[in-house]
Amino acid sequence: MIDGIITASLRCEVREANVNDVNFILRLLNQQSFIENIGDRQVKDHQSAMEYITQSFLMKYELESCAPYIICLKSGEAIGLAGFYQRPYLQHPDLGYAFLDEYTGQGYALEVCDQLLTFANQYFNLTQLHAITADHNAASQKLLNKLGFNQVGKIYVQTTDKADHLFTYYFD
Repeated sequence: MIDGIITASLRCEVREANVNDVNFILRLLNQQSFIENIGDRQVKDHQSAMEYITQSFLMKYELESCAPYIICLKSGEAIGLAGFYQRPYLQHPDLGYAFLDEYTGQGYALEVCDQLLTFANQYFNLTQLHAITADHNAASQKLLNKLGFNQVGKIYVQTTDKADHLFTYYFD
């Protein structure tokens, strides 16, 4: 791993987060689209962003477990996050991703998530990988289908009255 880079695609690098990502995390997690599709993480200031980076990224790297990563353009500009999460209610990890609004719809998520599937297959020895999308998030559902995920049902994650879509990717 060079400079925390775990993999790269044609236009992007996938790297470990660091304390210099505070402003990016604040911006991404407070986008309306992030709050609507993923949830409000209550990261509202520099201190809570530092705590989020420590708990959601750095601690997971130390444990060498499933973790999220920062997605950057080759110029180094952070544009999103993507990676793996081990949810207590799922048997296998799930793939999660979020991008700044101005970088959605340009193929970055497809490009990066495809690289992450290869990475997961090589380093985690998984048989399956899940993904969860909000019912109204048609763009994310379309992306998961392009990546080879199959919708396997619904799951109640945030509330008991609103189901999300559960997808599974089967490694060969």
